[in-house]
Formats: sequence, C-alpha cells, structure tokens
Amino acid sequence: AITPSGLAYTKMLPADIMIVDLAGKPIDGSLKPSSETPMHTAIYRRLPTVGAVVHTHSIYAIALATCGVELPVISLEVVAIGGPVPVAPYACPGSAEAGEIAGRIFEERPELKALLLRNHGLVTIGADLDQAYQNAFKCETGAQIYHLGLQTGRTPVPLTTEQLDEIFRVYRKR
Repeated sequence: AITPSGLAYTKMLPADIMIVDLAGKPIDGSLKPSSETPMHTAIYRRLPTVGAVVHTHSIYAIALATCGVELPVISLEVVAIGGPVPVAPYACPGSAEAGEIAGRIFEERPELKALLLRNHGLVTIGADLDQAYQNAFKCETGAQIYHLGLQTGRTPVPLTTEQLDEIFRVYRKR
C-alpha cells in the first residue's frame, strides 16, 4: 500500500491508497502510485521481514541529510531507532537505487530503523505502519533536538557506552 502521486495528503481518502506488487506494478486503485514506489519496493524486496516503509521530507532530518551530518545518539529517541543515524550516499529521488542503498545499510545494521537520505529526506522501516511512522517521528524529533543543541554554539554530547548500557538495562526490565 502506497500513497498516490500528486494528491495532497489533506485531500486523500483511504480509497486513494494504491496497492502495488513488489515490482511496483499497480494491483488495485485508479491513481498513479507515488514517485517513490521504486525506493519502497526495493527496500521490501531486500528486507522481506519489513512490514512498512515510511519516507518523509521532514525539515530537521533533511537539513542534516543535505549537510551530510549523521545524527548522533543524543537522546532516547535516537536510541530507540538504533542510532547513530547515518547519511546514505546520494541516489536520485524516486529511484530503485535509493532503495537498494537504504536496504543494504539496514541489512548491515539490523538495529537501525531510520536512515537519512543525502539531499533527499528520511526513510524508516518497521514491523508495521505504526512502528515505521513512530520511527520517523522519533528520528525527526532527534534531529530537531540536535539542531537546537547546535544553536547554542556547542555540540550536543552523545550518550556514552556506559549510559547506553544503563538505559538498556532499565528499559529491558519494563
């Protein structure tokens, strides 16, 4: 299931969502699938256990991506998405290559659930749509926190290995 191309989200209805196969060929729906369909389907083909992919052009994440700046583990939000969040090498938006690059990085780092796309945006994965959406929200929140921290004239301090170990111990008990 993927959003249609050229239709404002504020005007979109559930019936407008397109159903495509793993090659990106429409199966159900009367509109044209998103121009990002090749990226989404490439990720699904490469990572068959992924249940959902979310792609955004969220402001703070794309700002880091355009500068080639990795999002360090500075907060719980970035811990939750398997950070630090790297910046993928540039690939043309809307291309299968963007999905292949993203899929390869996600394969190499199974704990990673978010990836900054150079000069493009953000892509996240999850077991389902809610999880992939929450991962996008957490990444954007982390990027915003990092950006605001930089505005003080200082560089935000990443969590240490010891602090991360403690966080994992505390949260595993819950």
